[in-house]
Order: sequence, then C-alpha cells, then structure tokens
Amino acid sequence: MVSSAVIWGWGDDFKDAKANCEKYISSRWKENTKEICIYLTCRDWNEGIGLDLAAYTSDKEMVGDLAERLLYVAAFDGNAKVYSIRLLLFDSMVSKNEVCRHSMEEVENELKRREGLIAERFINDPEVKEVAQGRKVVFIPRIDLLCELESQCANKLVVEVVHENFKQMRELLDSVCNALIKEGLATRVLGYRLGKSVEDMKVRYVDTWGNEVLVRIA
Repeated sequence: MVSSAVIWGWGDDFKDAKANCEKYISSRWKENTKEICIYLTCRDWNEGIGLDLAAYTSDKEMVGDLAERLLYVAAFDGNAKVYSIRLLLFDSMVSKNEVCRHSMEEVENELKRREGLIAERFINDPEVKEVAQGRKVVFIPRIDLLCELESQCANKLVVEVVHENFKQMRELLDSVCNALIKEGLATRVLGYRLGKSVEDMKVRYVDTWGNEVLVRIA
C-alpha cells in the first residue's frame, strides 16, 4: 500500500465526498500508483447488518464520481448509515486478489457444512462447557458474505454483508447489487464467497436463555 486516509465521515455533507476525494488524489497519486480502492464502511438501519462497498479503479479522474455515487447507493438504496469513506492507494493491482466466483447454491451448501464444523470445534470450549451443564447449546455464527460485480466504470466492485441472519443478508445484498446495476456502476454479478473460515473464528459471547446456551461465534 502506498497510502490511505479517511476522506469522509458520518455527519459530513454528502457533497463533500467527491471534493475530498479529488483533493486527496491530487496530492497523493504518484507515478507508481497502479490502483485505488474506494472503501465505504456502513451498517443498515433496519437489521444492523454490516455493509461494506469497495470499488477499485486505476483512473484517478473517476475516483470522486465513484465515491459520490457509491455513497448515494449505500445511503438510499441500502438504507444504511455510512460511517466512513476511506481511500487506499496501491502500487500494484490488488483487485486481482479479490475473487468471488462461487454460486449462491455453493455458498449455502458451505454454510450447512460449517454448522457441523462449528459445533464440533466449539462444543468443548471451556467457556461453553462451564455454562452448558446439560443444556442445549445453540451456536450463532457471524456470516461474512462477499459479492463480486463486473463494472465498466471501475476495475472491480465488491460488496460485503456481515450478520447472523443469512436471509436478511441476502435481501440487503440483492437490493444493493440491483441498485449498483441500475445506477450504471455495475453490469452484472460475477459470484459470491464466504469470508472468515471456521479456523479463524472464536467464541465471542456465551449466554443462557431458559434451557439453552447461546454461543455467538465470530
């Protein structure tokens, strides 16, 4: 990475996003800059689903316009609170590593497989065993779902949703992807993938509810 900075935050005027991008690019874009990532960190107002949008481009003249259009899609079509817009400049084509090409059916099958792996890995966790005491243990894993979109105005678009309710996540993801296509920012969905593997997950919270033990995994 060459440099990075938050150029817009919650409470700033929407119109400042484009101007701030252009100011940052004019001072930080170098001869060895190959690609920039415009990264929006958000959360939807209704269900609290984490929503991140990333647009990769090598055209510095497009950065301000892309940031502004992504901001409006996230805030209005995604019904999200946009916490920040960060610009990340790279001296290589990092978007080539952001590949999401699984079908939704493959993702759903992987989620089912993970249910067994999560139960097997965490059922004997000391924190879980301490409160289980014969109760039914229910694991609630955090799901990271990414979607790659083809674009004619960017090298690549990637949308990520993070939550525990897969149905609600899909609804939000579909809504945002459809909006990106409708607004001309994307042409089509290329595929999906799950983030964070089971091996990287940890017990985050253990609680009891009647005769059940609720274990949140992330």
